This record gives sequence, structure tokens and C-alpha cells, in this order.
Amino acid sequence: MSKKPPPGMIGPPPSARGGRPADPGLHAQQIAREWEDVGESYIRRRMQQVGIPEDQIGQPTFSGDGKWRAFDPNGRAGGANTTGVVVDSGVLNPDLLKGFKGGRLWRKMRIKDRIDSAISHEYEELLAGGNHAEAIREAARSRLPISEEARRLNRARAR
Repeated sequence: MSKKPPPGMIGPPPSARGGRPADPGLHAQQIAREWEDVGESYIRRRMQQVGIPEDQIGQPTFSGDGKWRAFDPNGRAGGANTTGVVVDSGVLNPDLLKGFKGGRLWRKMRIKDRIDSAISHEYEELLAGGNHAEAIREAARSRLPISEEARRLNRARAR
């Protein structure tokens, strides 16, 4: 008696399930929402490791549930810094800096290094009172112990 081989796929094909968005920013946001707890844990721990003061790690989601977060899966800019430092789903988007200084380097970087770059930029921007241009310059000279690749990206963005 021969056994029937199992089907190649169980359930509807991925294309019938909605799949992933073609836009890299939306795709990054979708992944960030699915892995929000992992992102929050990693980014909070990394901020502690590089020396972000505890009271500046994260901030409440002002337009959402008010929950204090170091990782915002709904944001798509890379990060924010109203009252503290936040990294968002933009770090997962390979096209985040497309057309900007450092864009080609960003695309090739590990997510870990993108996160370090975002942390240092957002921290410097918080210290600079929200001045983005000054934060780009200062992140290139950041005293935070970020990865060498993140430091390289920060220098490329400051040129």
C-alpha cells in the first residue's frame, strides 16, 4: 500500500493571504508590528548599553495608547525624540535614506548598525533641542559607544 505524499502547502497560498506590501516602508512597518516585543526589548537594552540615561530611554506614544516605548512599530522615520529617544520601524526599511547622504551605505548595513546609528542621531537631536541638522553633525562625533559601522554611516550623513 503506497502512502500519498503530503501536500506541498497547507491552506491558501501566500498571495491569497494578503502577503507583504511591495512598498519597503510599509513592509518594514508590518514586520515591526509583528515583532514589536522583540524590538522593544532589544532597543531598550541597546540604549542602556550605549549609555542613554534611563529617563531618556523611550517616550509615551503621544498619538496612540500612551504606552512608554523605546521602539515604535508605527513610526516610519527611523526614530523620534520629543521627550526621550525612540527608534521606529524605519530602521528595518532599506530605502529609508534613499536619495540622501549615506543612503547607499544604509541599504547595505546590518539592522544592528542601523539601530545604533538611529539611537545616536536621536539622542544628539534630543540634546540639540530638536535641531536635525546639528544632530547629524554631532552624531558623526558621538561619544556613545556605538558600532564602527554606525559611526561610519553617521560620518557619511554629515559630509
